[in-house]
Amino acid sequence: MDNNILPVESIQERDVDLILLEEFSTDNSFCEWFVNELDLPKLTAVKGVWRSISDFGLGETDILFSYYSTDKKVFVLIENKLEASFQEEQSERYSKRAKNYLNNNNCDLAFSILIAPELYCENQNVFENYLTYESITKRLDFTGTKRNLFKSQLLQIASEKSRRGYQPVNSIPVQKFWHSYWRFKEANYPSLSMRKPDIVPHNSDWPMLYDNSLKDIVFYHKLRQGNADATFKGYSEEVQHKIKELLPEWAKLEKHGKSFSIRVYSGKIDRTKEFSDQIEIVEKGLQNMVKLRNWIKENKNWLQ
Repeated sequence: MDNNILPVESIQERDVDLILLEEFSTDNSFCEWFVNELDLPKLTAVKGVWRSISDFGLGETDILFSYYSTDKKVFVLIENKLEASFQEEQSERYSKRAKNYLNNNNCDLAFSILIAPELYCENQNVFENYLTYESITKRLDFTGTKRNLFKSQLLQIASEKSRRGYQPVNSIPVQKFWHSYWRFKEANYPSLSMRKPDIVPHNSDWPMLYDNSLKDIVFYHKLRQGNADATFKGYSEEVQHKIKELLPEWAKLEKHGKSFSIRVYSGKIDRTKEFSDQIEIVEKGLQNMVKLRNWIKENKNWLQ
């Protein structure tokens, strides 16, 4: 048999679920790596892992991973996504399940994260914290065992399937909203740049704005959440601590794995509804992003 022939023709989400279940169940070093990559509380002992958990009438958690961080029990609710679109309010249901676990004293800390191919992760606006198939592939390659090299190859096949099959589908009402948003921003807040929308999928919910003088800082208007975020990518913990010390009372700091944001609540917006009916809330969000940008520039000595 030719060694260049792939071991399987196609990989499904359930296959990736089983790969992850095996790693969480049998390899503590993988669990430690996973927790570190997502900047979650330090792992001291693994409790267990389960697949397809339905609780509270709020849909299904693909994988539930539980561990201890000293005396705290931690739940990590994992959505594994290979190619299907997100269901409406899917991330909100994950957040609600996590909150219910906390309220019912099932755990002390709970987090919701996405695992998916890199292309999928970078083109979604649903989960703030994610881990890519590609990073897991590199981890499996690094260990170098024959078993892990085989699983790495399976994940590579899954990632390639995602790359071949990724075709964004335009949503007419969401595209209409985004075009109105872009025109309003260009006319009234030109100091923040934004790429003119082209194809706009239904789940597109986070317009991204930039100030070209602020490197590796992205301003997200998270419409459905109602948040205006200034997200810092690749900055040190030292910068994060300095920002926290200086943070004004009208803003708060939010961590997202390897990045963090300064956040201001601005009011929830429905991207599927008419822009003109929500223009006051849109403007509040844009004003807050300008306010964040100005504050960062006034205090940017800690960016050096």
